[in-house]
Amino acid sequence: MGVIKRQTIRGSVYSYLGVIVGFFTTALIMPKLMSQEQIGLINVLVAVSAIYSQFSTLGFTNVTARLFSYFRDKDKNHNGFVFLAVIVGMIGFIISLVSFFLLKPYIVESNIDKSPLLIQYIYYLIPLIFFRMFFLLLDTYNKMLFDATTGTFLSDLLYRIGNLFLLAAFFFQWINFTQYVFGYVVILSFPAVYLAGLLICRKQFNLQPQLGFIQPPLRKEMISLASYGIIGGLSSVALTSIDKIMLNEFYNLSLTGAYSISFFFGSIILIPNRALGKISSTIIADAWKDNDLPKIDDIYYKSSINQLFAGMLLFVLLVTNLHNIFKILPPEYSGGEWVITLISFSNLLVASTGVSVQIISTSHKYKIQTYSLGILILLTVAFYWLLIPRWGMNGAAMASLLSMALASAMRVFYLQWEMKLFPYRHTHLKCVAIGALAFLIGKIIPVLPVHFLIDLIIRCSAISVVFIGLCYAFRISDDLNLIADKILKLLKIIR
Repeated sequence: MGVIKRQTIRGSVYSYLGVIVGFFTTALIMPKLMSQEQIGLINVLVAVSAIYSQFSTLGFTNVTARLFSYFRDKDKNHNGFVFLAVIVGMIGFIISLVSFFLLKPYIVESNIDKSPLLIQYIYYLIPLIFFRMFFLLLDTYNKMLFDATTGTFLSDLLYRIGNLFLLAAFFFQWINFTQYVFGYVVILSFPAVYLAGLLICRKQFNLQPQLGFIQPPLRKEMISLASYGIIGGLSSVALTSIDKIMLNEFYNLSLTGAYSISFFFGSIILIPNRALGKISSTIIADAWKDNDLPKIDDIYYKSSINQLFAGMLLFVLLVTNLHNIFKILPPEYSGGEWVITLISFSNLLVASTGVSVQIISTSHKYKIQTYSLGILILLTVAFYWLLIPRWGMNGAAMASLLSMALASAMRVFYLQWEMKLFPYRHTHLKCVAIGALAFLIGKIIPVLPVHFLIDLIIRCSAISVVFIGLCYAFRISDDLNLIADKILKLLKIIR
């Protein structure tokens, strides 16, 4: 767990710094500077490009995660692996481009009246798809070189800092909205360029083909992995992106913008989980190669309890401070309380499953995840189709909760049934009980007749002291206690 722990902590630091910057941009600045329609446009562009870019990889990220260890040989330029990734990406992008132009007439017709802003900026999708696709390919490759933090820094922190500068320029009227959107596309595309340059400097980006290395059995396995990776990867991205696309489809960009702001708060819970997943997939893939089930089981349990600890604390802090959150936002964003609650709870369920996704996707049973995701995405679209017209953005949040809960349950039960791996222990029940107590503490404290920031600080402090203190006392997480003991020892030395 040493490498995982260090890179997870570093990745989490980048991610949480990104959250702090993102909080200022998404929660404080954007709602005050831009209309809901403009915010909706940005989120739809991001969501659509995410789905297209994932498809454009043609499942090769799955090949990288599963088979790169067989190509790994720095002296031989990893046997031409980068060349394969680039060629596959270019082919996928061309297919996506053809699909984009075929669908463009329908997109224009269905949005010309309700969301004209989307039509105005629709061509920005092309560079977004291209550069985000290459970032996915290069970031996965870089992770397999045991560097999970650079991609996190670029995607979670640097891009948000760039957005902050763009918003400052927009605030001072140095740029208009059109120039802002152009700049946004540039900063969202930059991580791919930077990562390519970094790999070149490290002499890990060699485009010399070595097709002779790929013997028929390996070629067959790569094609199989890529085929399942297309379905699995596309389904995973669709689960987190299709809600915004369908909200615009049934309503307009304005409602999508309001939903996206509330969604942002609920998504905070998954930040440690994303950082953990980026490095753990490499370690787990190597463990599978050695058939080291005890090591995988240990990672599975520790990741689950640590993620539950972090997620439960964040969940309680969020749902007990909804009244403070909506004092930050303009009045037109009121009504998003259920969105935050439902999205944060769905993410808590996902976080509690730890590295279940990485265990299945790097195992010889990776196909089952593809099958389940394929079925799940159909159910998810059905949930959205039924609930969004009825309850609007609350329906989208409920559909997201149902789909995420179903996906999490399927993974956990499959790992228990097929591989005898189960993440939950009695310790998890203790953590949930402590979380429930902390929630009651947060609710018992009355809304203070002072500035909302004072209420926020007092409420968060009381909840954190109770939750962290009891988790430490009951030894919920060995990693938590180890960190706490080091801090306490340092404080004694300082005294």
